[in-house]
Amino acid sequence: MTYAFVCPVPCSREIRVEAKDNLDAIDKIVLAGAISCRNGKNRCICEKAKYRMPPIPEEQLKNIVGLCIREENDGSI
Repeated sequence: MTYAFVCPVPCSREIRVEAKDNLDAIDKIVLAGAISCRNGKNRCICEKAKYRMPPIPEEQLKNIVGLCIREENDGSI
């Protein structure tokens, strides 16, 4: 199954992953850099953010991603 996530403003970077379920997708999306400007473990500078934002704990990042992911229909039945 394909899952997609779009980072919130100001980034709006889209991340797509293949995963077996929502929990697997959430882990893969966070690992791929979702909300990386706020990820304390895997911190990188978002080029679109005008200032450094404080980190968010990993569980909260996963909750945010979980609320915002969407499952994409790959055309199979």
